[in-house]
Amino acid sequence: MNVQWFSKNLQGVVTIYETNITLNTVAKTYFRNAHKTLIGYSKDENILLIKALDKEDSMMSKYNPGDLRSISIKSSYGRINGKDIIENIRKFYPLDFSKKNMYKFPCEWDATKKYLKVYMEREIQ
Repeated sequence: MNVQWFSKNLQGVVTIYETNITLNTVAKTYFRNAHKTLIGYSKDENILLIKALDKEDSMMSKYNPGDLRSISIKSSYGRINGKDIIENIRKFYPLDFSKKNMYKFPCEWDATKKYLKVYMEREIQ
C-alpha cells in the first residue's frame, strides 16, 4: 500500500477588520521581536507590506515616528490597531465593511527585507 501522508498547512494569514490588522499564529511569529512596524502598499504588485522593526531600527532617524505602528503579540495572534491605517489601505484596495466584517489574505515572509507580503489579489473566502 502506498500512502501519501498530509502535513500541516502552515499558511500565514492576515485578517483586516475595520479597526485593526490581525496576523494568525504563523504570520505573527515573524514579529515576535518587533518593537514597531511600518505598513505600506505596493500598487504595482497589489500587495500590502508590513515591515518588522526592532527597537534599535525603530529609533533611527530615517523613520518618521508618525509612520511607526505598535504591534501586540499574543500567544495565538498579532495585532496592529488603527482605524486610520485601514482607511489608508482602502485607498488602494476596496474593503467594504458594510458587506463583510473582515477580509482574509494569504501572506509570506520576505526574510531579506524583513517584511510580510500580504497578497491582496488572493482573498481567502
